[in-house]
Amino acid sequence: MWRNYSPKTFLRQTPNKVLKEYFARRNVLADVDFDSLAETEIEPIAQALDALPEKERTEIEADFHQINEMACALGVWIIVEEAKFPTHGLDFSETFEQMKNHYERAFWVFLNHPMVFEIASELAYMDRAGGWRQRYVGEGLKPAVEPEDLENLAIAVSQFYRRQGRGYHCKIDNYLRDNPERHCYFAYPEDYATTDIGYDETGKFFHWPRKPAFEVIFVYRPYSGFLEVSAKGRKDEIEKLQEVFCQNILGLDRLPDEKGKPYDLSKLKDKDFAFRRDPQDGIEKVTIKSLRLDLPGGGNRRVTFEASSPRAEQPVHTLIEQALNTAKVPLDTALVAKAKLQFKFASREGKRGKSLTFEISIPDRCTLKDDPLDQIAKKYIEQWGLVSG
Repeated sequence: MWRNYSPKTFLRQTPNKVLKEYFARRNVLADVDFDSLAETEIEPIAQALDALPEKERTEIEADFHQINEMACALGVWIIVEEAKFPTHGLDFSETFEQMKNHYERAFWVFLNHPMVFEIASELAYMDRAGGWRQRYVGEGLKPAVEPEDLENLAIAVSQFYRRQGRGYHCKIDNYLRDNPERHCYFAYPEDYATTDIGYDETGKFFHWPRKPAFEVIFVYRPYSGFLEVSAKGRKDEIEKLQEVFCQNILGLDRLPDEKGKPYDLSKLKDKDFAFRRDPQDGIEKVTIKSLRLDLPGGGNRRVTFEASSPRAEQPVHTLIEQALNTAKVPLDTALVAKAKLQFKFASREGKRGKSLTFEISIPDRCTLKDDPLDQIAKKYIEQWGLVSG
């Protein structure tokens, strides 16, 4: 769960007419007069919910959690983008404009377009996920999307995790995203069995076993040729998953040899480096917040420089010059192994401008996710030549 959930806050934010429709479809809370309640008068609704049987109350709570996750600007933006996709061919812009808030918009889609809501929820999870590892595999490849291709990938992912004593079942979902084009594959291998403790419908305390699933996300970007994987594991394990994807979806015999390091941060050593950007992206300033330099010589010598002077354009470079001059280490012999950058965006429509801070580490680690601001940052990482060719 990414967004905080409070049952009463959720009920207060959701218009009564939407709640009335939802409960009518479930054939519950018929005694609550939603039409006569003020929008924030939620006590009768909360009390009626508390009186429901445990099983029904749990199911409703699960629905509310799902809707709450999407009841925000990012969630609604993803819903709108997914709805426009040719698979659905829907335009929610006029409908959404007349609605009270994001809770109403997310709830309305949940009720009336469940497939759009389900796919958008998975894509929202992807946008918020971290721990991405990337590898250059080739530009312009055509990913396989037929059911038998997805089944082959599911079998291969399952076989990989079965060596760890899990993964006996696996399900694959596949979605295409635009602007930029991204082919997304969500794998759900079975995890280790576990036992939960809790209460049944009668309030009896007991244990029950279950086999949860965990998530592995593959994203192939044809325009850049990079394959990204979000999964837990060592570098060699992630590379094996990348190879599984290449063989079953991209039609390659094996994972291509690594062509240099995906990230090349050497240009950041130049204190006069120009972070050129397009005016339409609304980026007011780009600041290097910190740099980690690996120094020549033995003994794993490294030093991190971090500064936040509001007066200097790039204060980190002032520190670097002072420290390296003292240590008599030429800057051109040091390797930039890690950088923290900050984008400051201009205010829009009377709203305060946002900032985005992220880290890049060689050879292939980046803390950027996949939401709209992160997509802008990824574009400039490539344009500025921070990705090796």
